[in-house]
Amino acid sequence: MNLHKNIRKPLFILIVVGLCTAWSLLSQVQMLRLPGSETFLGPDGALAFLENYTIDARLSFRGPIEAPVNLTYVDIDSESIRRLGNFPWNREFFALALDALFQQGGVKAAGLDFVFSNAGVPALGREEAEKGTRALGKAIHTNKNIVLAATYGSQNRPLGEISSFPFVFERQYGKSEIGPPELPAFPVVGPTWGHIGLIDTVGEDVRYLPFFAKTDLHLYYPMSLNLALLHWGLDSSAVKIEKNRMLVVAKDGSVKAKIPLVMGQLVEPNWFNAWHSGADRHLSIVDVMAFGQAAKTGTPEEQELAKKFFEPLRDSVVLIGPVDPLLKDLSVMPLSGQNPVPRVSVHGNLLKTITSEKFLHRLPQAANVAIIFALGFCAVAFSLVPERFARSSKFLGGAIVLLYIGAAFLLFQQSELLLPIIAPVGAAISCGFAGAFLQLSSQEEQKRRIKDMFGTYLSPALVERMVNSGGEPQLGGVDAEVTAFFSDVAGFSGFSELLTPQQLVALMNEYLTAMTDILMEQGCYVDKYIGDAIVGIYNAPAPVENHALRACVASQLLRQRLAELRKKWISEGDKWPSIVGQMRMRMGMNTGFATVGNMGSSRRFNYTMMGDTVNLAARCESGAKSYGVYTMVTGETRKAAEAAGDDCIFRFLDKIIVKGRSEPAEMHEIVCLRSDINDESKECIKIYDEGTAHYLAQEWDRAIAAFERSSRLEWNRPELNPDSHDTPSTIMLARALRLKATPPQGPWTGVYKMETK
Repeated sequence: MNLHKNIRKPLFILIVVGLCTAWSLLSQVQMLRLPGSETFLGPDGALAFLENYTIDARLSFRGPIEAPVNLTYVDIDSESIRRLGNFPWNREFFALALDALFQQGGVKAAGLDFVFSNAGVPALGREEAEKGTRALGKAIHTNKNIVLAATYGSQNRPLGEISSFPFVFERQYGKSEIGPPELPAFPVVGPTWGHIGLIDTVGEDVRYLPFFAKTDLHLYYPMSLNLALLHWGLDSSAVKIEKNRMLVVAKDGSVKAKIPLVMGQLVEPNWFNAWHSGADRHLSIVDVMAFGQAAKTGTPEEQELAKKFFEPLRDSVVLIGPVDPLLKDLSVMPLSGQNPVPRVSVHGNLLKTITSEKFLHRLPQAANVAIIFALGFCAVAFSLVPERFARSSKFLGGAIVLLYIGAAFLLFQQSELLLPIIAPVGAAISCGFAGAFLQLSSQEEQKRRIKDMFGTYLSPALVERMVNSGGEPQLGGVDAEVTAFFSDVAGFSGFSELLTPQQLVALMNEYLTAMTDILMEQGCYVDKYIGDAIVGIYNAPAPVENHALRACVASQLLRQRLAELRKKWISEGDKWPSIVGQMRMRMGMNTGFATVGNMGSSRRFNYTMMGDTVNLAARCESGAKSYGVYTMVTGETRKAAEAAGDDCIFRFLDKIIVKGRSEPAEMHEIVCLRSDINDESKECIKIYDEGTAHYLAQEWDRAIAAFERSSRLEWNRPELNPDSHDTPSTIMLARALRLKATPPQGPWTGVYKMETK
């Protein structure tokens, strides 16, 4: 993404806004039936299937809660089917159970979660079926507070009569003819005979339940609401339907319940406990029938047992429903994991929700959108922090997302508030990735700028290390330990006089290219060229391990490469004056702390070094001539190099005070690489060191004798190198002779003050 930063930032903002908007749209209310199915997308929109996992997790985290209604499930279970036979049963069994529940148990209300359809009549035989129907009708007439099931989705209707649930919001698509649900198939229901309660769900989804069906002739309410009304001692006249809620108003004007409606017709039930949690009372219908018969005709002991059996049921609300898996009235529900449980529990949880008013509630969509944008931009903010804070910022960004998720769980536990999780977290993650991508592109651009800036001065490997360090080129400097390198061509003015400008340029380009290649290979940053001079830095701008040793090794490789160039130039005959074949270079190095950084103006700057360490390195290069050597380094450089390895051979030259300094510095010569040393040179160094020891001890005669001997072994003596006029031995010999003739006055330190630059 190589875009100009002035374009990239606005574009990035648009991308982030687009991502947050996309997540917001995905999370919008889309309560629409999908074509050819009963699937609904609820308040979580297209993300509902993911958001539901988080809701289930919050329900599990909250744990079971209590409701003000005393609820009992009477199960049509496997034991009941074993003892009474397969469905359909004689309706007389239900009459016996209902009589027992109301008369012996003293329950307030009972609901039957299955439709009494005509499908059960042929299997029983007409005479037996009519007898059972009369018995059930009598029980309904006698006990009254009984809710019978009706449904729009029953498969027991004849072909062509199955109808979908009449949703109010579907009328805009032209559905105006609304028929009745499938009602109980016997004429026992009326104002004094019982109540009708819908048991429909939205297809297989149990998270949203239709709460009324308005037909041309009648207004139907769900079984759970009918049971709640009976629990309060009210009838359907207490129900008031408003635009986005339903009110249950008692005769004294008090509001028993405020029921929020989704899309004007649906309710999202709370889930109070899992089916198998043990929080609800479960009785087998055959036990209810048996203890009911025992209470009327049993022995005193049996009647006492029956009394204890029915005692907990007093003033309770009962739901009778199929629980045996063979009856196929099961669904996967919240708190059930992937295990289907009886659908009768849907009505039980909705009854608890209505009577407790612990409805699941959500923030307005505008607030949810604000949360999505807030987390999205928060993630972006943390992803764009400077790289040095990247790890902590990612931790903080992740912590904020986790804190939000934790807050969503705690708020649900405390107040049944469902904050969206998937959309905000999705926005945070996607925006965070977008921010990371932007940062990555910015880093790549930064790396490119660094490579462009330093690529012609540093080796590719060193440039890559510097790039990966993540530093942004800017004005300013820092203190760092470096090895400063200086070199120039000895007697360069003579070359300028004898060569044409074109020849001089060609010669210098060839020379500087060869020298620079070696320096860069050894990790040197080439600061600048000043005519024939080269200024280099080791260990900055990128770190270089064992930089002092690498600088010393590089100096000897430079000397070897120059020797090869001299042979080449000589072999080229008349192309070059003879002086070219005698070219030598002098080098000076010092290791220590210096100020390094980009210096200059905001429009044009150069990465360079400043400080005493740098000045002393320059003095080493210029001072090398005074001692007749080609490479002079400070004691600090020698110590650092020898601490890293023994690749180089050094010899002590002198203690001097260079111009511009008051403190003396030890000066050493790099003789050669250890692999190139010969016996004569070893002997020369040994004798020279003896001479310097005598010199420092003011033993002039012995010093003179040693320097005379070593001068005959010097590798740069005039007979071997016509360009050489002096050697360290001859210079120290002359100084010892002078001091012998005129001994120093006062304390002797052996320090020599250099007057030249």
